[in-house]
Amino acid sequence: MEKINTVKGTKDLSGINLIMHNQVSEIFSKLCESKNFQEIRTPIIENSKVFKKTLGVASDIILKEMYNFIDQGGEEIVLRPEGTAAVARALITNSMQDNLNKKFYYFGPMFRREKPQTGRLRQFHQVGIEIFDDKNPYNDVESILIAENFLNLLGIRSKVKLEINSLGNLESRKSYIIELLKFLKKNSSKLSNESRKKLETNPLRILDSKNLDDREIIEKSPILINYLDKESKLFFDEIQKNLKNLKIEFFVNPFLVRGLDYYNHTAFEFVTSEDKSQNTILAGGRYDGLVSSLGGNNLSGVGWASGIERIILNLEKINIEKKVITIIASSNDLNSYILKVLNLLDPIDGTSFHTIYSGNLKKKLIKANKMGCTGCIIIGEEEMKENKIIWKNMVSGSQEKFDIEKMNDKFYSQIIDEEYLESVLGVRVYKIPLECSGDVLTEDKLDILLKLKGTENKMRDIL
Repeated sequence: MEKINTVKGTKDLSGINLIMHNQVSEIFSKLCESKNFQEIRTPIIENSKVFKKTLGVASDIILKEMYNFIDQGGEEIVLRPEGTAAVARALITNSMQDNLNKKFYYFGPMFRREKPQTGRLRQFHQVGIEIFDDKNPYNDVESILIAENFLNLLGIRSKVKLEINSLGNLESRKSYIIELLKFLKKNSSKLSNESRKKLETNPLRILDSKNLDDREIIEKSPILINYLDKESKLFFDEIQKNLKNLKIEFFVNPFLVRGLDYYNHTAFEFVTSEDKSQNTILAGGRYDGLVSSLGGNNLSGVGWASGIERIILNLEKINIEKKVITIIASSNDLNSYILKVLNLLDPIDGTSFHTIYSGNLKKKLIKANKMGCTGCIIIGEEEMKENKIIWKNMVSGSQEKFDIEKMNDKFYSQIIDEEYLESVLGVRVYKIPLECSGDVLTEDKLDILLKLKGTENKMRDIL
């Protein structure tokens, strides 16, 4: 029988990989919520005009990377290749242009038909933020600051460096492109075939080439910063001044450009030197004409996006510790009682309950041990009649019997994360009876404990 695999450039997410994806997304969303960004989710499919009007007809995405098709109604549909244009479209569609808060964050899959390689897939996952506001350099700095916070929370900021540049306004860029073209055409014979194709369509993108022959030419080419007008220089100077005030280390890269037409003024990337081909971890910039190009108001915008797959490649470790407790019965005839126990168990953070239905008791315990379970809930004939359960500690080997009604109180007190409570309360909390070492578990600290865990009545009973 034919084996059907995933589509080239796509991957199934499960196990530790999925856990890491979820943790990166969770860290990101908590950070954004704390900065008063609101989540937005746009459709995976969009009208092709959303991207053709904004990304530039000569961009690589439009020319060769975008997945598009004609639907039954004759409309050209695309799988979204990036998030910024989609969020800008949503801003207009949902009449949010006049909202006081126009700060958004998003995460989800994007699609580009690229050559699959490490850190680059055809379906990849991005997190990103967008700020729509009046034009000012402080939103640019805030955007970079949030990126800085995000990478610090992930523990990878020390692995990357921040590079910034100014693309200037439209007038500055036009003057620069004229001089850049003159230089590149003089040296066209030394450029790669790919770069020669961009000479007439998108010369700025040549500056982003990774080809070694191209790099030799690019390093001798005119520098965009030297062509900035007064307005653009002042804007860029203000950004640099504020980054220095915040003690955010950065480097000006005069050859840094963004591959999409909607960018102007600020461009920035967090890059690592560990992988020369896929070294950008997070990238973004300013896009003042994006919203109006889609039929909206003349709103300015700035934001960034980061690929989760690339982030994970740079993570040294991630906390995936999870306590597992199994529920088993002494005979298969009692499996229905397992479901009753499962139904009565309250959720506990960092703990999951796993059911085992097949095999004799010995085999079930062996299986639970191999799974690394910290404990077992065991049900026998006697326990079922008495409405009790047996709790077996798989680490110490000890066991005890107690009423099923007391089950949640018992488990909560024994499974509770002692280190977490210590960090929050400033006291060391032990399993039943709860004790304090050195400090006093005061009433106010108890209130914090109860609020954090949402089990006020149960915890008061235990304490």
